[in-house]
Amino acid sequence: MDERELEAAKAFHGHLGPFLVLGLRLGKFALSALRARKHFGIKVTVHCPPQPPPSCMVDGLQVSTGATYGKRNIELIPSDEIVVRFVNTDTNEHLTLRVPESAKEQMATWLKELGEEEASRRVLEAQNLFEVVEGAHS
Repeated sequence: MDERELEAAKAFHGHLGPFLVLGLRLGKFALSALRARKHFGIKVTVHCPPQPPPSCMVDGLQVSTGATYGKRNIELIPSDEIVVRFVNTDTNEHLTLRVPESAKEQMATWLKELGEEEASRRVLEAQNLFEVVEGAHS
């Protein structure tokens, strides 16, 4: 992910944060894995807590996939878990990704100890922040 993408996400969301960056990573991964078209070739269903900071992930998903509330191809379903389902609307292939509790805790720790910018940089580089539950690479 390059600086331009991070700056675009920051401009859209208002600030950089670890859950915003997580959403960027999940969306980019899903578009690539599903070989889906950005904006109109993807549907995203997000299960996550409906308040910040976890819900900030939704903005990262909108920026990275092009799915938007206005086009009605992204939906947030309140949940204690973070699970995101992506559907390639051209092929009907799907992919479900889950963020383990340990990853949520790690991001919260980084946010508290390092601040938004550095925590966000850690999320860019971190491994094991999400896992494939079903779909493209399961």
